[in-house]
Amino acid sequence: MTGSGSDSSSAPGIDAGVIAALTELGFSQYEARTYAGLIGREPMTGYAIAKDTLVPQPKVYETLGRLVERGAVQRVSGSPAKFVAIPPARVLSELERTFRQRLATVELEVSRMRRESADAHELRLYKETTSWITIVNTANDLISGASERIYVSGHGTYLDALSEEITAADRRGVRIDILCFGEQPFSLHNGSVIRHSSTDGIIYRHHQSRHLAVTCDTAAALWALAPEGDKWEAVWSADDPLLTALVKGFVRHDIFTQRMFRDFSSEMVARYGSGLEGLFDRHLADPEGAAQGTVEPAARRGTRRRA
Repeated sequence: MTGSGSDSSSAPGIDAGVIAALTELGFSQYEARTYAGLIGREPMTGYAIAKDTLVPQPKVYETLGRLVERGAVQRVSGSPAKFVAIPPARVLSELERTFRQRLATVELEVSRMRRESADAHELRLYKETTSWITIVNTANDLISGASERIYVSGHGTYLDALSEEITAADRRGVRIDILCFGEQPFSLHNGSVIRHSSTDGIIYRHHQSRHLAVTCDTAAALWALAPEGDKWEAVWSADDPLLTALVKGFVRHDIFTQRMFRDFSSEMVARYGSGLEGLFDRHLADPEGAAQGTVEPAARRGTRRRA
C-alpha cells in the first residue's frame, strides 16, 4: 500500500479518466479514488476500500467523512462501518446545482460591488489646458456644436475671439445669453448681451472678468480662469451635465444680478457702495454708514480680492 495516493493506475478496477474528471470537479486525489472505487459496488468497510483503492488506511476514514459531507458517499451500517457510493447521476446533479448557486451568488455580489463603486467612485473625465489658444479653439468647437442654448461670460477682449462662431450660432437660431465685462464686441439677433456694468470703473487685483465661461445645450461646458491676467487654466467637457449646470448657474446668477443693477442701480449703489462691494462686506452694507459717507475708500476697494 502506497503512502502518496498519486498513482491511481496501480489500483485495479479504477478508471484513471474518472479520477481525473472528478479532480477537475474539486475532488481531492484521495476523494476521487475512494468514490470511484465505490461506484457500482456493494457497501464496503474502510479497510476494504483502502485495500482496493490504495488510499492509505490512516487516510481512508477521513476521506470517507468528507465524501459523506459532500453527499457523494453514504454510511449504511455502524459496526463495522460500511459505505456505499451515491449514484453518479445524483452526485453530478448536486454538483451542478451547487455550482450554479455559487455562480449566481458571485454574479450578484460583483454586480452589487460595481453599483457601489460606480456610486462612490465614478470618475468624471475632464480635459485641461493652460494654453489660451487651446481654450479659444475648444470654446469655438463647443459653440459650433450647440443646437439650442448657449451661455457665455467673459471680458469683451476674450469674447472677440469667439465672435465668428457665436455669430454663426445666432444665425442658425441658437438662443444665446452673454455676460460681457467691458465693451461688448458684437450684438445678437436671437439672444442678449448683458454688460457687467456694476463693476465699470472699478479695478480689482483679482477681477472676476479674467475668466471665460461657456456652456452649450445641457452637457458641454468650459471654464477658464486667469487670476493674474495672463496665466490661464481651463477645464472642459463635451459630455458632463454636472459641469455644465455648475458653469451655467454661475453665468445666469451674474446675469440676473446685472439686470437688477440695470433697473435699480441708484438704490443698489446707495445701499452697497460702488461696485456693490457691500454685498461682500458687512461694514459697507450698513445703511447708516453708507448714509454718513463711511463707505470704504476706493483705493482700498480696488486692491481687495473679490470673493
